[in-house]
This record gives sequence, C-alpha cells and structure tokens, in this order.
Amino acid sequence: MSKRRWFLVVGCLWIPMCCLIGSLGSVAAFGQQTVDTSEQKSTGESKTYAMVSARKTGGVDKVEMTLEATGNVVQFLEGQESPSNKMQIMAGFRYEERTEQFDAKSPTNLQSVRWYDIARAEIQIGSQVGKPSLDSGRKQIICDIRDNKVSLFSSIGPLKDDQLLLIEDLPANSLLLDQLLPDKAVKVGETWKLADGLVAPLLSLDAIESHDLEAELKSVEDDIALVEITGDVQGGYIGAGSTMNVRLMYQFDLVTRRVVWLGLVVIESRSLGNVGPAVDLIAKLTLKIQPDIEPVQLKKDRIIVIPSDIDKYLTLLYDSPDKGPWRFLHSRNWYVIYDEPNSTKMRLMVNGELVSQCDIVSMGRGESANATKLVDFQRDLKNELKESFGKFLAATEGKTAKGYRELRVVISNASKDMALVWIYYLLVKNDGTQAILAFVVREDMLEQFHDADHAIVDSFELVTPLKK
Repeated sequence: MSKRRWFLVVGCLWIPMCCLIGSLGSVAAFGQQTVDTSEQKSTGESKTYAMVSARKTGGVDKVEMTLEATGNVVQFLEGQESPSNKMQIMAGFRYEERTEQFDAKSPTNLQSVRWYDIARAEIQIGSQVGKPSLDSGRKQIICDIRDNKVSLFSSIGPLKDDQLLLIEDLPANSLLLDQLLPDKAVKVGETWKLADGLVAPLLSLDAIESHDLEAELKSVEDDIALVEITGDVQGGYIGAGSTMNVRLMYQFDLVTRRVVWLGLVVIESRSLGNVGPAVDLIAKLTLKIQPDIEPVQLKKDRIIVIPSDIDKYLTLLYDSPDKGPWRFLHSRNWYVIYDEPNSTKMRLMVNGELVSQCDIVSMGRGESANATKLVDFQRDLKNELKESFGKFLAATEGKTAKGYRELRVVISNASKDMALVWIYYLLVKNDGTQAILAFVVREDMLEQFHDADHAIVDSFELVTPLKK
C-alpha cells in the first residue's frame, strides 16, 4: 500500500502516551471534555460575543497534539485479494509555530515556520509495524496554505515519504483554526455555517461534494467560549470517495482572543482507490495551543528564509535501501503502492485521476556497462510485449544527470480500447549494476503526465542495499 497519506489510511500500535509526548494529555481526557456539554455552565445568554482572532504576524505559539485511531483497512494489493486488517494509531507532536503571513481579511493565504520538538508515531496494520519520525535535519518545517491547500515542506532539503505522511495530512491544522471563528458577534446557542472552502483542508480531504457542518456557541464561562461543530461530510481523497461524521469542539479565550484547545472525533468510511486502501475507522485528535510564548527555537534573531518559489521544494525523496536499492526525487503526485526488495511500484495521480504507473525493477549486475545494445533492448521489449506491441515511437541512448548510461525506448500499444504509451529506461552504472524503469501512460493523459519521467530518471541513483 502507499507509504503516504497515513492519518486516515494506516494505523499505529497502541502504546503509552508518555512514550510519545511526555506531559501531553491523553485522548481519554479529550472524551471527558467533549462528550457531556449539558453540564457546563453558561453565562450571559443574551450577550453577544465577538470572537475575532488576535493572531499576528511574528507571533510564536506552542502547539501540542495527540492522535489516536482504530479501525479496519483493506490494503491496496494490485491483482490480489486482501483481507481486512485491524489497525491502530497513536501519534504525538509538539512544535513551536511562528506566524509569517496572516491577514484576518484574507485567511486563505497563510504561512508559518514550525520547529518540531516531537513528531513521531507507531503504526500497525495487522502484523506490520512502522515508526515514522522527523530526523534531526528536518525539525524546521514551513507550513504554506494557498487557496486553502495545505503544504508542508523543508527549505533545507526534500522530505522522505514517511516524514511527509507523518506531518502533512493531519486534520485541524493549527494555522487554519482562526477560520473556525464566526464572522460576526454571536450569542450562546447561536449557530453558523462553516465556509465551504475551509472544510476540505480542515479534514485533510482533496475535495468536498457536500457537507452540513454547523457551529454553535455552547457556553461562555470564565472568559472561555466553547464552540461545537457537528455534521456529515461527503468528499474525495486522491480519487477515492470518503464519508465522514464529524464532531469538533474548541475553546476560544476571550482575553487572549485565540483558540487554545480543540478536540475532534471523525468516523470515516473510505472506498478503495487507485493508490490507497479502503478504510473504516474512528479517529480522535486533541490540540492544545499556548499563544504568544517566548520562543526557544524560533527566536526573533533566528533568520529563516522562506523561498518565494516553493514549488521546487515540494518534491519528495524515495530512500529505502532495505527495499528498493535506489534513491530518487519525485513529485508529491506520485504514490508508492508496492515496495519490496528489488521492486518498487508507483502511481501518478493528478486531480484525482490516474495518469501513469511506474515500475522499477533491479536487474542485478551485468558483465559491463555497455553489454546491452539499444537494438537488443528494443528487441527484448518487443518480444516481452508480444501482441500488445504497437510500434516504436522513439529509441535513444545517452547519459543521465548522475552519469549513468541510459537506454530509452518509447512504444505505443496495439489496443483499440485504450491507447497507451510505454516509456522504458535501462539505467546502467559503470560497474554494470542495472535497473529498468517502465512508465505506462494513457495517451489522452500525456499532457497531464508532462514528462514526469525525466525528474525521476535524472535524480535516480542505484545504492547498495542494507545488510540484514
């Protein structure tokens, strides 16, 4: 299955919270805070409250988050039946966040710098266990929100797949919380709708088909306003359908004028997609914010340059020498769906549509770097494709950016039902070590494919597998 998009896709081994984040409260405490609102006292029911955020550019907050989820997952295994596996999630996060760009009148374009003191989880699906974490070189992360699309990246260097999956696709992004506030003064018991554009990034979905989320000011006590948001959501996530029942509560401090606590419960059912599994789960998240703290890591004299052109930083590094013996960069639209020793399979998704698949296979070590001729490579491919072979569209020989010998052959298929283009690479190191990269692209998706093979091939490195 895909190594990414794990918040509502994979699960974590149940472990004591102290092992993850020390002093953070448990999800059980969240349940006590959120379930019974009828016993909370309200004052000033006829009074209106203006809940306007005091977040400001340059301010630093301390954020603590815990996440727990349990459920069942049917993993994506191409051409195979997969039984349902139990999954569990437990994750902990603690970070300083300095707001770099904030305008209450234009809340859809936001930016912050984070320094993660803690960001780790334990993941379990059936008997499989993973432990993603941020290493010491990736503690500083930039959060960029443009037109309600959330992107997290490092300006120091590319993140690995498992590092991105750990931090980006969490719901209730702390930089988004000010958008939960009503746009006018409200009374206790008064309700309001959430902005449609907020729902997808709030719940880490790609798109929303429909929702009936409604917010209500439940109570005000000791200058703390308690707001509850409930409803159902129909949406999409990387081409798969998602149905959610949502219950979210947050506390707004009327003195500091900031959201200081949030609790979220999501019950989700997600269909099987082209790159991800089918999922049924219950997820619980708590978020605690201490606004305007004296920073430890993000001090004013710490110069952090945020690039103006962030697109080139939105690449990921595949680096898993215990699986595929290679390292390369790829865009975030590629998703690893199969990852075993000497074989890696990825799929390219653009706007929820499957555009291409890439298969990478180790060919071991040949007699020499020049042992295979281009005509021999073409002949072998034609024989392998048999009746699916259409015609050769291109055949070239050259060098990659890493200095590897490169044989590249482009072939059309013979099918009248769906026109396909195959792009094959044979990459050979000077010592004769070889790998084949095969891209299959729907002909009507070549524009969306946009020569996506070049970035992978140019950055491709063959590495020595880890010894076990």
